[in-house]
Parts: sequence; structure tokens; C-alpha cells
Amino acid sequence: KIMSSNTNTVNVSAQAIQATAVLSVILFTKVFVTNIGLGGAKNNAGGRAPEDTYQANPEEVSESARVAQDRAQRIVNNDLENITYTLTLAWGSLYCIVLGGNDQHAVAHIVLFSIFVASRIGHSIAYAKRIPTARSLVWLVGVLCSFAIGINGAIASFGIEDI
Repeated sequence: KIMSSNTNTVNVSAQAIQATAVLSVILFTKVFVTNIGLGGAKNNAGGRAPEDTYQANPEEVSESARVAQDRAQRIVNNDLENITYTLTLAWGSLYCIVLGGNDQHAVAHIVLFSIFVASRIGHSIAYAKRIPTARSLVWLVGVLCSFAIGINGAIASFGIEDI
């Protein structure tokens, strides 16, 4: 526990739970937005299911529409490759932190998961804007945070005495 400015005791584990819940909603919202973007790109490139007659005719779409669809698909695929696993790590690590960790584990969890979420948003923006160096850097930061979240939770698990 840590002391806040008004001298009330603050439960850092509770803050970690709240932060993880809010950050998970932010990630879901980000994934939802990128999926909507993919749907629009597929619509413009004629890449939706054949029965979706409202979409552009695939034989008449521009090359730029096809490129936009491919880019949007790559963003979604990258999210699936990174966000799903890190969400699992984050919640599993949080469980270990609440049961056996200390305030430092909880604070590290909040910081690492916050950076991960920011990096995933930054990755999508950099990918959409075609900024490869920034895209690679924020991807790397996110992956390093994923590992650190898991390691932090694993270390905290050794503090679990009895369940």
C-alpha cells in the first residue's frame, strides 16, 4: 500500500486491477476501430463476401483500393498476433500480482501495460501513415512490454503462499 497526498491508504493492487480493466477496454476499442477500417477498405476494394452486393465491383477497383485493403488487413493481423497474447499475459500476471506480489509488481504492471497499449495504438497509426521506422520501434517497445508483463507476473507468483 502507498500513501496518497490526502494520507489515505491506497491499495495498489486495486489500482492495477482498475488500470488493467480500463486499458483492456481501450485495446478492445482500438481493435474494433481497426476492424471497422478493414471492413471499409474491403468494401472499397470489393474484398467482402460475394453476397455483399453493396461493395465495389472487384473488377473495377483501383490499385490504391487494393493496397489500402492489404494495409488494413496487415494492421488487423498484427493486432491478432500481439494483443491477444498480451491481454492473456496481463490478466494472468495481474492474478499472480494480486495473490503474491507487492506494490512494486503492481506499479510495474500498470506502467508496462500502459506503455503496451500506447505502443499498439502508435503501431496502427504508424502503419496506416506508412512510417516504417516508427512502426518497427513501437512494435518492438510493445513486444518488450509483453515479455516484461509476463516476467513481472511470473516473479510475483513466487510470493503466493497458499490459495
